[in-house]
Amino acid sequence: MKQEKIKPLNSAQELLAHIGLKTKALHLFGAMINVKQWTASQRIKYMSMISNTEASIDDELALVAPQCAIVALSMVDDHGLPLFPSRWENGAAVFEDPESVKMLMDNRLEETSKAFVEISKFNGVLFSSTEDEDDPEETAAKN
Repeated sequence: MKQEKIKPLNSAQELLAHIGLKTKALHLFGAMINVKQWTASQRIKYMSMISNTEASIDDELALVAPQCAIVALSMVDDHGLPLFPSRWENGAAVFEDPESVKMLMDNRLEETSKAFVEISKFNGVLFSSTEDEDDPEETAAKN
């Protein structure tokens, strides 16, 4: 068996280039879309957005709104620039074009939720979509 030769890293710059954040093309919304790896601070902010949702279970749009924002914050172009430019104010993402992000959620709610799951997996955070979970009645019927 041939062993891979590992190149030594001799400077902080080489190490940082080696461990730099990656992008990945994912099949989302019927297209291949680049998403970026989250920084540690982004991961904390994004998980906080999910955990601070104060919507009721019956208010599906309010529950998915943080997921939609995270999807929009994660998508980038071929140069790593955000598809939905934003800035942070008072602990919240403020999009330059909030109507575009709202349109994404309003028109593609189920796909947005699936995209959130895929982007989260890429970033090492595991969530399951409702499709991934077995329906108790369906499970009973299978058995």
